[in-house]
Amino acid sequence: MAGLTVCCGDQQFQNISAILWDKDGTLADSHGFLKELAKRRSHHLNQQLPGIYDDLMAAFGCAADRYDPAGLMAVGTRYENEIAAAAYVAAQGHAWAASLQRVQSSFAESDRHVTRKAEWTPPFEGIPALLQQAQRQGLLMAVLSGDTTANIQDFLDCYNLAATIAWSAGSEAPPVKPDPQVVWTASERLGVSPDACLVIGDSALDQQLAHNGQCAGFVSVTWGGSPAIADADAVLTTPQALQLLP
Repeated sequence: MAGLTVCCGDQQFQNISAILWDKDGTLADSHGFLKELAKRRSHHLNQQLPGIYDDLMAAFGCAADRYDPAGLMAVGTRYENEIAAAAYVAAQGHAWAASLQRVQSSFAESDRHVTRKAEWTPPFEGIPALLQQAQRQGLLMAVLSGDTTANIQDFLDCYNLAATIAWSAGSEAPPVKPDPQVVWTASERLGVSPDACLVIGDSALDQQLAHNGQCAGFVSVTWGGSPAIADADAVLTTPQALQLLP
């Protein structure tokens, strides 16, 4: 079956068979949740190592009570956040293995108070309608996220979007974005060629993923507050600005 033409403002992508979506900041409004989670994790570690709070919040991209949509908390995997936090613990004179274990335990305890991430991270306005329209028009879709696969699926289930997504992959095990194997695996699962896939996301990792995987293009979204990504093939400010033509 011939692909669709995906229109993003003045930019058109021809013969697109699949869209590879990022989740947090693209499909899901997660900024408030991630900022709160950064505070919880930093506070918990600060109780054990007083004085480390501000450094941790800065490392997470939440310095001075601001939230950086391109920061570590926004685009990094859980493991990358653990490594960054453990570096600050180790700088206090603790052995590396003990520092990493302390951070992992602290993260687990902090996260325990957030029982279901999906309930805190609703889809952006216009996303459900866009996904449903794309499915009706025969476009295949996958979600490739720095979150876990279980959280991706729970988000889709929570908001009745599971039927629109053919496959999803999180970051609990390599490969992870921007490794091109992520694209190649998604393409294989969807039964399409990488050059018939369009990557849509809000971070430079998504742009690198599209480039490394030799996709048809990368669309940078700013509707969640993220800045436009340099070298993006197109930029969208609202979900409604994406148009699908036969």
